[in-house]
Amino acid sequence: MHGSIHSLERDAFVESPLHKIDARIKLIFVFAVVLTATIFNNIHLMILMEIYILFVMLFSKIPLLNLIKRIIMIIPFGGFIALFQPFIRGGSVIFYLGMLPVYAEGLDFGISLFLKFLVSISSVVLLSSTTPMYEVINAGKKLGIPSIMSTLLGMMIRYLFVMFDVLESTLKAQKSRALNRKNLSYNDLLNTFGSLVGLVFLKSYEQGERTYLGMLSRGYSKDSKIKTLGQKIGFNDIVFLSATTILLSVGIVSF
Repeated sequence: MHGSIHSLERDAFVESPLHKIDARIKLIFVFAVVLTATIFNNIHLMILMEIYILFVMLFSKIPLLNLIKRIIMIIPFGGFIALFQPFIRGGSVIFYLGMLPVYAEGLDFGISLFLKFLVSISSVVLLSSTTPMYEVINAGKKLGIPSIMSTLLGMMIRYLFVMFDVLESTLKAQKSRALNRKNLSYNDLLNTFGSLVGLVFLKSYEQGERTYLGMLSRGYSKDSKIKTLGQKIGFNDIVFLSATTILLSVGIVSF
């Protein structure tokens, strides 16, 4: 997981036509895709949107298989909700899976729900894999996200990398002291895991104190203005957003 987080940030600095699209345009793209997937329940529209997202991913110069793996890693967090829908929703039984009845209404709803989740996750993976996280935050700020929210998001993302570095160094220190979790009993494993969680919590608390004092010493307050680099919307940005708008409009009207 730790390696995948750093590889995600490395992929965001690859040179490709998709990486050069303005972060604001890609953020609007994600909002439009998620909003469309949320409002409309048409399965054919969801399939069309997913195909379009996979097509756009081809312009990122990131191996498509890597992007698909990231999507698959996230699917279980919401996909299992759709998995149970055919068994608990509806009244028309189409067949029995063992002792469990499978309802037609629940099956349609489950497939629709899964595709909604898949399309939304794919768009977010596309954004995170082709845009540095600080650019996403700056784009959100330019689009109207409150300053305090963007600041908290920025600090949360930085802490995510810091805490994974702390966790990795702690695990390496344990291994260097010949700690083999396979040879530990269940109680010893719980004690070790509890100590590890407590240590990471203390280190994160200490890091937070140092960061807070460092920000105060530099005169930071809630009214501080953070300057961001200005970037103009280009022709390729307009083409990308227009193509997305046309596709979504045609899909909504057609299906």
